[in-house]
Amino acid sequence: MNYDLEKKFHISYCGSYCHICDWHTGRIRKTFQLGSDMVYNLGLRKQLGDDVDVENFKMGLRRLARSSICPGCKAEAGTHGAGGDRCEIRQCCYNKGFALCSECPEFPCETLKNNPGVARFHCIENLKAIKKNGLKYWIDLQWKKYTTEPID
Repeated sequence: MNYDLEKKFHISYCGSYCHICDWHTGRIRKTFQLGSDMVYNLGLRKQLGDDVDVENFKMGLRRLARSSICPGCKAEAGTHGAGGDRCEIRQCCYNKGFALCSECPEFPCETLKNNPGVARFHCIENLKAIKKNGLKYWIDLQWKKYTTEPID
């Protein structure tokens, strides 16, 4: 494994690991495709109930099933115009020239602390672990998770 490439492409600025992300792996797309297939093929109108707008529900499932697979946080860095990046964390870190938020003297900043995705994916803890134990050790742990835990 090339640790420099993993750091460059598969660890987001905030400290999540792309290889275990449902958007990056395509798991979200696959899940919604299965849901869409079930609604279309099994005609689940009765199970959904009368209060559900079935056509809008189907349309939402189809859109998510066709959603793109995330190329990774760093693949999108710098591709948006000034202020156009949907991720404030990525924009900040990229503009400061850091590979990870933990390189910033303000780490952990309020933007990082108040982001729901950061909390959900334990990113601050990840970045602290990288600082404490080193990138190679942390990537090895993540890689082990990625290669041993089932994705579907």
